[in-house]
Amino acid sequence: MPVSTVSIPVGQWLISAEGTRWWFDSGSLALDFATTGTMTGSVTGSGIVARADRLHSPDDLSSWLRERYPVAIGVARTRDLFDAISLRNAISRMAMRASAGRAPSPADIDVVNLYAATPDVPPSIAGGTRQVGRSVHTVPQALSTIARDAVDLFAPANAGRIRVCSGDDCGMVYLDTSRAATRRWCSMQRCGNRAKVRAHRARKRPTAGDVAA
Repeated sequence: MPVSTVSIPVGQWLISAEGTRWWFDSGSLALDFATTGTMTGSVTGSGIVARADRLHSPDDLSSWLRERYPVAIGVARTRDLFDAISLRNAISRMAMRASAGRAPSPADIDVVNLYAATPDVPPSIAGGTRQVGRSVHTVPQALSTIARDAVDLFAPANAGRIRVCSGDDCGMVYLDTSRAATRRWCSMQRCGNRAKVRAHRARKRPTAGDVAA
C-alpha cells in the first residue's frame, strides 16, 4: 500500500451529534483532513456523526495541524485557511466520487496537484546532532504534505478501497487498508456494533408462526 511522505498518525477523535466521543480511522491523512468538513455529497442521516465544519478560523486550522504533525507547525493566516478549505473540499469530492466508482473531476485533480507541487514537510530521521532545515514548518508545507498523501490515496493501487460506511445512517468515507479488503464500517465500536445489535434483535423477534402457536 502507498505510504505518506511523512510518518503522521492516521485517525482522529470525533464527536457525534448525541455528544459521544468516538475514534474514526479513515486510513489516510488526506481523508482525516477531509473529515474536518461536511464531506459534500455524503449521506445525512439521524446523527451518528456530527458533520459540522471544524475549520472556522485560521486558529482552528493551526490547532488541527499541530495535533497531527510530529514537527512544529507555524501559525495559520487567513490565506492559509482559504487554501486549506479549497484543498479539503477537492479531496472530499474526489473521495465521494471514488466511493461510488466514479472518476474524479479534472478540476479537483488540478487543485490537489497544485498543492502537491509545492514544498512539503520533509521527512527526517530522529537522533541527529544538528538541526537541518526549518525548526518550525509553515502551514503551506503542511498542506502540501496532505496533498501528496491525497495523490497516494487516489492512486490506482487503491481502486475500490475508498468506501462509504455500510451503516444506513452514517456516510463516513474511509480507505480500506485491510489485507483482504473486507472492512465495512467506519468503526466496529459504532456502526459495526449497531449492526450486530440490530441483527441480534431481528433474530430474537417472534415470527408470525411463533405468535400463532
